[in-house]
Amino acid sequence: MNYTTAALLGAAAVVIIVAVLVEVNKYFRGRSIISRRQLILRVVMGGLILLILGLSFYGLAFLSQSAEPLTELIFWLAVLVIAVVVVILALADLRRVRATQHRARAELYQRLADLSQEIADLTEARQAEDQPEQDSESES
Repeated sequence: MNYTTAALLGAAAVVIIVAVLVEVNKYFRGRSIISRRQLILRVVMGGLILLILGLSFYGLAFLSQSAEPLTELIFWLAVLVIAVVVVILALADLRRVRATQHRARAELYQRLADLSQEIADLTEARQAEDQPEQDSESES
């Protein structure tokens, strides 16, 4: 394995660590709309991605030099299975994000409908107040 590949794997690992730390920081500061369950899911996914990067480094640097072909095949299949698990977890997270987004949109529409009704009620009340004044002016 060359140094460029090692540097890229290391840079990817740093990016993943920073992304997970930012997500955790946002959650505990109350600036995130995700649930605790989603946070745990994202931290687990970050850990699994770091595991994939570490295993890739190990496989490229050490395993390919001395392992039997069957051992190497099983190793890379295990890495692939971990990657598939990450994809499944990411899809589960996406479903949760969409459900949260749907609930927020429904709440926004409900607030808008309530506000619209309140404006209509206030307008109707104001017109009812103005009506007696206009009737008394017309009588004069």
